[in-house]
Amino acid sequence: MELRQLQSLIAITEKGSFAQAAEHLAYTQPTLTTHIQSLEKELNVKLFDRLGHRVRLTREGERFLGYAERILKLTEEAANAVSPEKAPYGKIIIGASETFSVVRLPELLKEFRKEHPCIDIELNFGDIAKFHDDLKNNVIDVAFILSGKVPYPDLTAEILCPEPMAFIAAPEHSLAQQTAIEVSHFETEDFIVTQAGCAYRAFMEELLESSDIKPRSFMKVKNIEAIKQFVISGLGLAILPRIYVEKEIANNSLVELPWHGPDFGMYTQIIYHRDKWLSPTLLGFLQLTRRKFGSNCGHLPPVGHL
Repeated sequence: MELRQLQSLIAITEKGSFAQAAEHLAYTQPTLTTHIQSLEKELNVKLFDRLGHRVRLTREGERFLGYAERILKLTEEAANAVSPEKAPYGKIIIGASETFSVVRLPELLKEFRKEHPCIDIELNFGDIAKFHDDLKNNVIDVAFILSGKVPYPDLTAEILCPEPMAFIAAPEHSLAQQTAIEVSHFETEDFIVTQAGCAYRAFMEELLESSDIKPRSFMKVKNIEAIKQFVISGLGLAILPRIYVEKEIANNSLVELPWHGPDFGMYTQIIYHRDKWLSPTLLGFLQLTRRKFGSNCGHLPPVGHL
């Protein structure tokens, strides 16, 4: 059963003859006749009675006509539902850390919602390894990550902005009085660190190991707000993106230590699968994201060359 056969059936019914219906649909009359004969053969019923110069639907044809009209209507609705010109609705699924969702996403999503008021938005939380799996399995459309080089060649990554890191301590901590902090200062310190899979935690661990420095202890905490509170309470040091601790540094509940070690090379990036079809909705979101993050936007250099 083909849509053009149903269109032919409806046109013949409305025009009352094969000739007029063929002219209306810009078909030849033999083509129209073939459509109906093929449909009658498939359904194993007669759809039209030919009475002189007029044709009328048989009773079976009358019953089938309602279904044909509904099928064509649903087909039109289905096409409109995904048409970028006609569809007012859609959905975008975004991967991000919970903290990024609080700090960076609200203004971006607010503006996107103004431009696309009927688009549904869903957030999935995780880390880069989870987002890689989710993008590969088409569970999410895009993800925001904080990372250096992206270790997955099947992902497209765009740098949105550099993310300076901050070593933080309580104001009364002994290191708060130092004028320069290097990795050797951490030999007898306690550290509060984020969950496994965090890019800047991995960088810090590699730095300590390469310098043969072993801090006294590590406390592993998944929630960044909790990390900040633990540091404020004097339980240890932490390394976090500066944007996450700006308020606490400004009100003197935290101190940023004067780090003189290597740069962490962290960037906020947006990633998506390189083979992902970028729908008009997704393209609009990417374009808005680039505008919001400003002139620092650009493609991430190849893996290993950041």
